Amino acid sequence: MTISRRRFFSWLVPSALAGWMGGRAQAYEPVQHAQATQAQLSAASAVQQLNSNSGAGLSGYAIRQKYTRGTVGAKLNHFITIEDFADENSAAGDWSSAIKAAIDYAVEAGIHDVYGTGTYTLSSPVVISGILGNKGLNLSLSHLIANKDWPQNYSLWDAKPMILIGDDTQVTGLNLRINMLNGAGRADGIRANQAGFSLSHLHIGDARDCIRVIANGEQIWPNASVQITGDFWTENWLGVYLSRGTKGTSPISEAWKIDVKFIANNRYGGILIRGGSQYTQIAGDYDYNGRYLSMVQVDSLDGLKRGMFVTNGRANSEVLMAFQDQHKSWLMLMEVEDVSAHQGTNSSFQKGQTLKASRGSSPKRRILAAHRCADNESGTNYIDILHDFEGEPFAKIQAVLGYCSGIYGSMMFTSFITAQNSFSSTTDNLRGLGITNSGTILALYNKAESDTAFANITSDFVNFQKKLYMQSRLYEGTGVAQVIRRSTSEFTTLFSLQESQEDRYLQELNLYKVYIKTNILGVAGEFLVSLTSDSSVKEPMVAQAVLWNQGAFEWRVSGYDFQVRQDLVDPMQFVANILRV
Repeated sequence: MTISRRRFFSWLVPSALAGWMGGRAQAYEPVQHAQATQAQLSAASAVQQLNSNSGAGLSGYAIRQKYTRGTVGAKLNHFITIEDFADENSAAGDWSSAIKAAIDYAVEAGIHDVYGTGTYTLSSPVVISGILGNKGLNLSLSHLIANKDWPQNYSLWDAKPMILIGDDTQVTGLNLRINMLNGAGRADGIRANQAGFSLSHLHIGDARDCIRVIANGEQIWPNASVQITGDFWTENWLGVYLSRGTKGTSPISEAWKIDVKFIANNRYGGILIRGGSQYTQIAGDYDYNGRYLSMVQVDSLDGLKRGMFVTNGRANSEVLMAFQDQHKSWLMLMEVEDVSAHQGTNSSFQKGQTLKASRGSSPKRRILAAHRCADNESGTNYIDILHDFEGEPFAKIQAVLGYCSGIYGSMMFTSFITAQNSFSSTTDNLRGLGITNSGTILALYNKAESDTAFANITSDFVNFQKKLYMQSRLYEGTGVAQVIRRSTSEFTTLFSLQESQEDRYLQELNLYKVYIKTNILGVAGEFLVSLTSDSSVKEPMVAQAVLWNQGAFEWRVSGYDFQVRQDLVDPMQFVANILRV
């Protein structure tokens, strides 16, 4: 099969040669051919060769033709185009079979580059398979669109994908680039098939009108270390869905790397990651997602779980996510229309209503609070990322985001999340540690427990919301330890004090509380020692002394030195803990 470039050159070169010969071949009589020069015979032979398939290396191109080294055809054999495999279906506006044929031929022939620069409508999924051992395939498609006859979906989960990757053997080393992907409001974009894919890079520049742009969750084999990039994804139902498969051999979706410049205005969120998707790395900007979601707090999750349908007696909704956060129970409920505060209708679910399962029986649950997108004071909170790891041991997601209106879900205290938005000061969640700084107060939060700071730190103080708890450890000031030998007269300096202006409110005394312990049972003491700020008074004043086992050791103050002497054992161990109070 040839393409237009062969036909063009096949016409051009003989015509040019005919002009070069000046039309003289037509003027020759048959008898004169015997007298033709050797050069003229060579030229005629060249014309005949260029018109044949064997001359395509010079004048045209045939996809399955072998060409000698150094020819144009040999150079072109390093890649193929989708148009090389155009068929009757393509002529009718359906490129599904042509794209599939191009991919299969490239894999079989060991060609690593397949290009399609046109707009390709599809009537059925294109299956990418046979790329084994990380040998690699670079597949670049300009525009991919589901045609008007694509089967209609009825939920977030039943759309037919435009591209399926994998078969009974996993695909690796795939670099897929699609400039524009349009699901026509009824198709998934890309989904794993059977063993699925790993160690690959998928780039979707502009994605819109898809149900899910990229979805995992039906694979039967580990699908790990996949890179997802893109430019602008909008007006889809969901951007990325990652989960473990429901059958097979450890069908995880671990360590995906997602970096789309802007994921915005998608019905049920930008990204939904579930158990089996641990170690995912997320970057990019997110906003205006989740407008078709109602977020309700219920009195318990008992009898409720993701995937079930619930009703309040007037509306039915699928539970997209059921999770615990800060000891509260929450449901993300999928609505059939926009219920955001600024753009949509009121939520179907309100505080005080009762929820139960739509099908079968379940305990009745009371709605304690109901929220929807854009219901905060500035109207800027949205549900961009759903962190759905309820019942899992951990998530360990890494999210470093430019702008993100909201991340919701369970086990977020096991992840590393740092993001910015215009209304929340505690968007940083470093394994559950939230951090804010007003410029004068550094506040620390345990986000797994509360949105109230547990510690406030300024240049003047450290304030804990409750108590400082050291369990059975020391409240340590300045610790001093010495071994002092027996003596009837010699005093040894155990510690020295120093007058200080630091942390003094006015001109009050510097007061120290000193605890002295020894290795001899029952020998200990407690002292209050003060230093005056009056430079004329040199001796510290002992305001109070409580000594157990009187006579076990003697003490005195000499200048700013606290000294002891003992005549009980040889030697005695002294330990002093000095606290400024």
